[in-house]
Parts: sequence; C-alpha cells; structure tokens
Amino acid sequence: MTVTSVDYTHLATASGLVLAVTIVYYLHRHYWADSCLPLPPSPPGEPILGHLRMIPTVHPEYQYAKWGQQYDTDILYFKVLGRPMVVLNSVEAARELLEKRGANSADRPRFVLFEVMGWGITLTFLRWSSPRFKLHRRLLQQSFTPTACKPYRDIQTEEARRAVGAILRNPHNWEVLLRQFSTAVVLRIGFGISVQQYDDPYVKMAIDVEEATGKGGVPAASVVDFFPLLRYIPTVVAERFRLLHPLVHARRTKPSIQQLHDAPWDATEPSIRAGTASQPSFILTHLGQYLRNQAQGRPNEASIADLKGAAGAISIAGGNTTWSTLIICILNLMLNPKIQARAQAELDQVLGTDDETGHPTRLPTFDDRPRLPYLENIMRETTRWAPLSPVGVPHATLQDDSYKGYRIPRGSVVYANAWAMSRDTRYYSSPEEFDPDRFVAVSDGGKGEALPEGPFGFGRRICPGQHLALAGMYIAIATLLATMDVKCPLDEDGNLLKPRVSFTNGLSGVPDGFECVLTPRSGRVGELLDLDK
Repeated sequence: MTVTSVDYTHLATASGLVLAVTIVYYLHRHYWADSCLPLPPSPPGEPILGHLRMIPTVHPEYQYAKWGQQYDTDILYFKVLGRPMVVLNSVEAARELLEKRGANSADRPRFVLFEVMGWGITLTFLRWSSPRFKLHRRLLQQSFTPTACKPYRDIQTEEARRAVGAILRNPHNWEVLLRQFSTAVVLRIGFGISVQQYDDPYVKMAIDVEEATGKGGVPAASVVDFFPLLRYIPTVVAERFRLLHPLVHARRTKPSIQQLHDAPWDATEPSIRAGTASQPSFILTHLGQYLRNQAQGRPNEASIADLKGAAGAISIAGGNTTWSTLIICILNLMLNPKIQARAQAELDQVLGTDDETGHPTRLPTFDDRPRLPYLENIMRETTRWAPLSPVGVPHATLQDDSYKGYRIPRGSVVYANAWAMSRDTRYYSSPEEFDPDRFVAVSDGGKGEALPEGPFGFGRRICPGQHLALAGMYIAIATLLATMDVKCPLDEDGNLLKPRVSFTNGLSGVPDGFECVLTPRSGRVGELLDLDK
C-alpha cells in the first residue's frame, strides 16, 4: 500500500468520525437533549386520568392563571387521559412558541365535539397537514387584509346607521338589533344577502349559533375529544353522565350550525349560476370564478365544499366576533359614564356641534377614525379587558420542543391563555379596571402600557377577519355614541341597577344578558339618522 493510499484511508476514517460526531451532536442538541429536559410545572395528577378531574370545565382560564402564580411559571403542563396539554400564560411564551416557532405549532388537534356540532370545512379547525388549510387561509386573507376591507366600509356604515335608527325606535331590543347589524354586514359581504329586520330568520340563526359556540365548552377539551368513539353513545345514555353533557349540547345545536352554513349558500348559489346575481360578495367573486373555469375547461383549486366552508366561516365567525365585542364595549361604557362622556366629547369635537343643542351635526364616517384616538383606545381596552376567546382555539405541536428549559412533547395541545395575559400585572396596572388611558404614552399623560396581544390569536393561526371585525366595531360604537347615551337602568327608588358581570363558557366568552337604557342625546337624532340613511 502506498503512502498516498494510507493517507486517504486515514482521511476517510477521520472524515467519517467527524460526520458521526456531528450527527450525534445534532441529535443530542435537537432531540435527545430535549427528551432529557423536565416537563413544565403542573399540579399533581391522578393515575390514568391524569388531570382530567382537576381542570375546571367552566372557565378554566381563571384556574390556569392561579396555577401559574402558584408555581411561579408562565407555562403549565397537564396530561389528560394520556394526551399532553400545555397552557401558556404570558405573551412572551406565546410569541416564542406560537409566532417565532410558528411552523412547529401551527397544527390543530382534532375537534371531535365540533365535528358532532356540525362545523364543516372551516379554516379555524383545519389541520396544518391538510392541503385545504393553505387554500382556505389564502382565500380569506386575500379578502380581509386592511386594504381589502376598505370597499366594505360603505356596507358597514349603512348597516350601523340602520341599526342605531332601529334602536332609537325600539330601544328595548338593542341587543338583538346589534346582532342584526353584525349579521347583516357579514351576509352582505359574504353572500350579497340583505337583512332588513331584527326578526329576520338569519338573525335567529346567528343567535342560535352563538348559543351553540358560547356554551359548548373549551375547544378540544371534552372527554369526546379524547375518546372519539364516545361520539356514538346514544343521547339517552349521555344525558346521565356529566362528562358527556357537551355531547348532548353538540347534538342539540347541530341543526343551527348546519343551517347557517347552508341557508345563505342555498339562497345565493342559483342566482350566481344563472348569472343574475348583482350584489358584490365573497361568494359571487369566488363561485363566479369557479364556474367560469369550469365552463372553459380549466381546473379549479377550490372545490364547492371549500367555497361553502370559507363563506360559512365569514357568516358564522365574522358576525359573532363583531357582535360579541360590541356587547362587551357597551357593558363597559354603561358601567363607566365618565369614559363614555369623554368619548362623546371627542366625537363632538371632530364631527362639529349644533350651536343650540351642542350635539353633533353629522354622523361619523371611517374618515374620522384617525382623529378619534380615545375611541380607538376604548376599542383596544375592550379586547384586553375581556378577550373574546379566553383560552383561544388550541394549537398542536408537530415535533418535540422546549421553552425555558422545559420539554414540550410532540403532539401537545397548546392553549394560549389570553385572559391570563390580559391580567399580567407586569404590563397592566389594576388589570380588572376598564381604563382606555393605559395605552396612552407617559409623555402624553397616560400609563404607556402595552397594547393587547392575543385577542385574535397568535402566529399562523391568527384570525384573518380581525380587521373587518374591528372596523365594524368602530363604526357601530362611533355612530351609537354620537347619537345615544348608554345608561344603567334604575330601580323603583331611582338607584342604579348595575349588572353582575358574567360570561358564557365556550369558544367565545360573551357577557350574559344585561339590561341597558339607550336614549337619544338630542331631539335631532332621528332627523340626523333619517337624513343619512
């Protein structure tokens, strides 16, 4: 053997050793090291059941926050019937795991109970591995970017004025009339359907859907989600077991979910196919393109089921988000008259006032929004004070991960506890108070506190309709405050009857019903609304 061949043999051996060491180091760094890390803190569980009986079925976000304080951690670990669960109680944890490492946490667990409830092919619940996820996300994101939402402003303005005018005539039905507003907006944008009356069948459908989702419990947290075969247990048997009551609720409310998925589509599809639909809408754009491709022999990336699911997400999720946020805002304006008066004074200054009454001479528009910073902060504080989805729709991890020296197993169901984040005293002083000034810079006399993060989710699963929802909230609240006063009712002795604040338990947390007195700010309100119809 020559010297040269010996050198090459040694070189090959050395190279092999270097490669082996590199592979071992990589595996240790990315897999074995993580597997040796401890799990995040958690309360003691039970054999087999794990933490099943410890996690509250009603508003678990409160207990998650307490456990976080007890164990001095912003990340908690639970195991329920063998499934790992992780709860994130801080914005930092959510940013790191759901945004910076979003590719690993963009999946969803399977939502068995919501399948029973009748949710179709909907972006909110699609798995990351599904080819439909990216398709649906693209369909909805393109339609609801801040720029794409601008053409919808006329619809939102018209419906806001219609709703406030109806409240002026029928103030006792204010809550249903605001539901009419939010439903009308999404049905016009999604399907080109007009909703004219508060007792319209579509409004009733929206109310039924709110009951279904608002009282359906935390997503992916029922015993049926852990044991899918339980979905086949007869209702007469399920009614006898408390853990199976969510299954009974899902079956009872399934027709409501399916009806709001199907009815707008069935009302619109024939006219689009016939070429007689004239109102611009999401479905006219996309179904129209589908039919043109079909007629010309070109392939369609989206199926009819995809378009129906995407449009259904607009009508169900979009309307509910706007309405729920409006109710929370009105509750706080009623409980904080000084905040309400200050917002009205800001509106009066921007809109101009009548010399005789001192009240606005016109109604607000979207062009006024940049000049209404206090109202903008009221909206921000509304989303912080009561996050619409307190623990959000859970993510699921695709691979093992780690955070602050703790191991997060592959397949973990990850909840971002937006409620705990909203009560984080490191960022929010007196977090239970409703205080729009907390976001004002210290140099301008405010507290300079952080803007809320998490009300619309995190990372690649953030709600694509957030800009539409906030735009609808703005024009509705601005129109209402420019024309009406929002007050607590009085008892027989003239004492204020302040409501007991409580929220529904489910995908969305909405305030339980409360009384509210809405009165016109001046005798010209009716004229103002009529002139601007």
